[in-house]
Amino acid sequence: MKVKISLLILAVLFLVPPSLYAETKTFTREYAYQASELDSKVSCRTIALEQVKRLLLEERGTYLESETQVKNFALTKDRIQALSAGIVQARIIDEKWDGTAYRLRAEISADVDTVVKSLDELRKDQKKAEGLEDIRKRADEALKETARLRAEIESLRGDVKAQEKYNTSIETLRSSLDSPVTAPSRTVTKKKAVSKFVGSKASNKYHYPDCTWAQKISPKNLITFTNREEAKKAGYVPCKVCRPPG
Repeated sequence: MKVKISLLILAVLFLVPPSLYAETKTFTREYAYQASELDSKVSCRTIALEQVKRLLLEERGTYLESETQVKNFALTKDRIQALSAGIVQARIIDEKWDGTAYRLRAEISADVDTVVKSLDELRKDQKKAEGLEDIRKRADEALKETARLRAEIESLRGDVKAQEKYNTSIETLRSSLDSPVTAPSRTVTKKKAVSKFVGSKASNKYHYPDCTWAQKISPKNLITFTNREEAKKAGYVPCKVCRPPG
């Protein structure tokens, strides 16, 4: 009887697909961003999300570097981070805003074998690889610009052009976080145009969709804009709370 049971267990094990044994690795990190006079709730959230994503990608990049398969690809850690950003997105576990600081807790969880396979496909797809690295480069530059402006905040107090530059950098970070670039093995479905800004028929302000005032707009009055030019042509001006670019 024992022999039959052992043979049955072995038979079941051989029938189980190998993918079920693949290792799933999860990385979790936290980040808190302190608001400056140039910031709104939206900009604080954008920067906090970008920073926590970078921490997660750095940790995962260090881990993947140790994988034998990835070593054979001869990829640097920076390139691993840039390419893997398009494979698995960070998932927000918890976020808090107290008016002065934005706190985020996020994780990246993925099947290691799948990530390695996607990395291999991406490095062979020069066009997509360059696209991801370009997104990373633009995000780096935008982050440096926000840090520079924050450091000079005393001398820039009330400077409208400095605020516009800051908002432009935040917009670049937002677009990099929403980048639709994915690994070649995935089927990419064409997405509908996403509303970047919203407004109300009862006012002349346009907002980011997650702005406090935007949340108060009733569905019957809600209107959407795909860009700031569209909002301005309709006679709308930027909200002073969430401060979209104007």
